[in-house]
Amino acid sequence: MGRVDAIERTITVTSPIAKVWEALTAAEHLAQWFGDSAEVDLRPGGALRFGWSDYGESVAGVVEEVDPPARFSYRWDAGRDDAGRMWSTKVTFTLSEVEGTTTVTVAETGLAALPDELHGKTLEENTSGWRSELADLQQYLARVATR
Repeated sequence: MGRVDAIERTITVTSPIAKVWEALTAAEHLAQWFGDSAEVDLRPGGALRFGWSDYGESVAGVVEEVDPPARFSYRWDAGRDDAGRMWSTKVTFTLSEVEGTTTVTVAETGLAALPDELHGKTLEENTSGWRSELADLQQYLARVATR
């Protein structure tokens, strides 16, 4: 059996696609549901950083694709191997809207290429992490919709 290469999760929210796009790509919105700090230079090659102060962590990355309001992807750090080399995975958000309801699919790919010391940990942490973060996105969008 091959190694797992991707984590994929899909949610549907009762928010217009433009609001969901903002929540996924604007630092001031990201910091409300995806960790508690964010920096995003929203252009291919632009830097990004997400922070979780509860865990004392931040993760850096590089924007790869910006296709508003349908697709946003970035490559972010997955950790260092035993030799000190930094590895990364790719995260892609795909959005589609039908009558004011938006479907959000996140796919994190490239896990199979990670070395053994990172693969299992990254797969486990990010599988539960995406489940939790997408639930936070749903709650955030519900809150901002009532404002």
